[in-house]
Amino acid sequence: MDKYSPEERHQIILNLLESRDKVMAAELASQLSATEATIRRDLRLLAENGLCKRIHGGALSLARGEGSQTERLENNGAEKQALAIQAIGILKQSDVVFIDAGSTHILLASLLPQNMNLTVVTNSPDIASRVIARKSIRTILTGGEINPDVGAATDINAASAVKKFWFDVSFLGVCAWSSETGFSATSYQDMEFKRTVIANSGSVAVLCTHDKNETQAPFPFMASETADYVVCSERNLAMKEYFAATGCHLRIAES
Repeated sequence: MDKYSPEERHQIILNLLESRDKVMAAELASQLSATEATIRRDLRLLAENGLCKRIHGGALSLARGEGSQTERLENNGAEKQALAIQAIGILKQSDVVFIDAGSTHILLASLLPQNMNLTVVTNSPDIASRVIARKSIRTILTGGEINPDVGAATDINAASAVKKFWFDVSFLGVCAWSSETGFSATSYQDMEFKRTVIANSGSVAVLCTHDKNETQAPFPFMASETADYVVCSERNLAMKEYFAATGCHLRIAES
């Protein structure tokens, strides 16, 4: 007789996903005194109900909604500030830089050095307003309709504007990262826009808070090995271990 009812197993699995972001069927089978076949059925049912993302041998939690921009800035605020400070070291004199929408990128924009003769292109009015206050930095805002889910322009007009540039480095916003599926976004249009930016960039950098680790959003836009720079915190253990073994430039922020 099974130790737990299906409903109890499902709740335990969801609780584990909330705390760990990733679970494996073999481990769950041992922990819940069930067969792996039973656990796989549980994971399949949870995924069909939109509660997790199936991967080979287990499941991932789904990318969490982040609320308003004010709430996003406040969530993991110290960690985001540390990531932004660490990311400044990626920049070089006279770089042409793309900065995507995102609460961590707003902090990055506010910290940009004024003695590097930078040109900053962004699709985010919030980021543009931070950069334009730094008088020595040239600021270019792409056109296009603002996507309310992203807080920036991601439509065909914004993508067309991006194609006119070659960026020395682009900072792309990340909704989720998984070691199996790479970096992903919650919007199809945003996914396509980010891919256009990548195609026009010499280097791509991502800044990831620990809550993005081993989560999944619906629209993958970049494989893990495509990232040239990954900035994460000491708390992001899985990401640290993964990218330390690749050719990526890994920068660790202490928050």
